[in-house]
Amino acid sequence: MSKSIQDQLLALGLASKKPSKQKRPTGKAAQRRRKAGPVGDKIPPGELTLEQAYALKKKDEQKRADQARREKQEEDRRRKKLNHEIRSIVKTNRLNHDDAEIARNFMFRGRIRKVHVTPDQLQALNSGELGIAYLSGGYHLLTKEHTEQVRGLSADHVPNLVESRPDEDEGEFPVPDDLTW
Repeated sequence: MSKSIQDQLLALGLASKKPSKQKRPTGKAAQRRRKAGPVGDKIPPGELTLEQAYALKKKDEQKRADQARREKQEEDRRRKKLNHEIRSIVKTNRLNHDDAEIARNFMFRGRIRKVHVTPDQLQALNSGELGIAYLSGGYHLLTKEHTEQVRGLSADHVPNLVESRPDEDEGEFPVPDDLTW
């Protein structure tokens, strides 16, 4: 009952008594077998070898990197052109004074920013006669018309100075009308 596997295979006629020694191919046959893979199987036509797959992957990655580089360069060119156009408007129409002492705070890109203005400019800025344009890390006072020109080029360069209505800020906890401060 406890026959070895070899004995059982011999009894079924699935194995021979002596293992046959196979000749190892040399020359072109051996090279084809080595290219086919570690088990020596031939690769069917239309399928890739491992080297071919890596070469295709590397080529695809290079193509994607080149495309991303071209897109970034195009975006940089577009941004530089836009900044140049905004700079030309700001340079000729800027109303900032070096001796301005009043700091006007406003929200821009989620942070509180400030620009220094004169008392007359503060009144005009609060009434909407003046506007602010952002360019290269600075905030520049412009007339309403020039601010709209900058907004036409890029709305991201013009902060919204219109204060929100008090009803919007109260949310779900409104202040009663009969309460006086």
